[in-house]
Amino acid sequence: MTTGVISAGTRKLAREELRRQGEFVVSVQPSGGAVQQTLAAVMRSRGKVSRRDLLNLTMQFAIMTRAGIDVAAAINSLSEQCQNPHLRTILRKIHSDVNSGTKLSDALKKHPTFSTMFVAMIAAGESAGRLPEILQRLGELQRSELRNRGILRSLLAYPIVLASVSLLVVAAMVCFVLPQFADIFEDANVPLPALTQFLMATTEALKNYLYFWIPGIVLTFAGIISYFRSESGQRLWHQIQLNGMLIRNVTQTLLVGRAFRLLGMMIQSGVPLLDGIILTRTSIQNILYQELFEKLEHDILNGRKLGPSLLDAGFIPPTATEMIITAETTGTMGAVTQMMGEHFEEEGQERLRELTALLEPAIIIAMGVIVGTLVIAIMLPMFDMATLSNAN
Repeated sequence: MTTGVISAGTRKLAREELRRQGEFVVSVQPSGGAVQQTLAAVMRSRGKVSRRDLLNLTMQFAIMTRAGIDVAAAINSLSEQCQNPHLRTILRKIHSDVNSGTKLSDALKKHPTFSTMFVAMIAAGESAGRLPEILQRLGELQRSELRNRGILRSLLAYPIVLASVSLLVVAAMVCFVLPQFADIFEDANVPLPALTQFLMATTEALKNYLYFWIPGIVLTFAGIISYFRSESGQRLWHQIQLNGMLIRNVTQTLLVGRAFRLLGMMIQSGVPLLDGIILTRTSIQNILYQELFEKLEHDILNGRKLGPSLLDAGFIPPTATEMIITAETTGTMGAVTQMMGEHFEEEGQERLRELTALLEPAIIIAMGVIVGTLVIAIMLPMFDMATLSNAN
């Protein structure tokens, strides 16, 4: 006889896991001690399913169903191969539900790991008998989102690192280099230029009132973060994203590409237009886009066209609106919106590359001006010292 603690969501799952390990289960009781709490904390820390895990699951599932493997058998195989413990537990629950006669979409709906859009497309695929095709499209969409995130990170990494290093260099010069020269200038009794006096006064204020500046900066950043997490702050941030002078061409193009590619993919998968618009609205974080798609939903319910609302939005590119009007006229909404989304996503990535290509020299020039100003503030008094010594 052996006793121990095993981590599982329910008693049934605990028994299944112990049988899988070759144990004969006598009894299973929930543990309320410190060990169980520790295991729960560990599971919570691991209880996240990454986008990469979800992509791998979707593509493997698509391959299995395309090969003719039964849905329940495919899910069971995926659960055995899954490396993520949280996702493995979810797959086992889904397998149990499917084996008991539950539809796959209803089983997926119980787990927030799978988005509403994901579940709706699976339900459409089940109804139309095109589950392998739908899974393939979902995998392509997930791969596209991962690729876009990777491109965004890689493009912004160099400007961010460059700006951070430059700020550290400037901070080191202001905090350590300039005070050393200040002592030299004071000992030499050299009259200081206005620029040098200003920088030295700023450095002295930072050093003497450090106990005030650090809490002030921390509180300021905390207040800014708290504000932008509020509803009004999020609205302002989303307005800046779509209407900011430097970034609007990038963000408008990327957001319209993602939104309408998602809508087109759902329509082509068999999801009705109205449901597709509702699901697209829930899948997009930008408040202005959510309000736009809510307005489109009302337009459809009232028998109106989508074109006027898109034109009134102000942040939808005119070419995108023209494509939607053409799609409504020709009855090819699914194909046109998906093709339009792919086009604008690629265009948005290209504009992002152009923006980052401009940011790099702009950061270098800005940091050069700041460092040059510091060097001039240090060198001017030194020239005065040399002039005085030559005169003497």
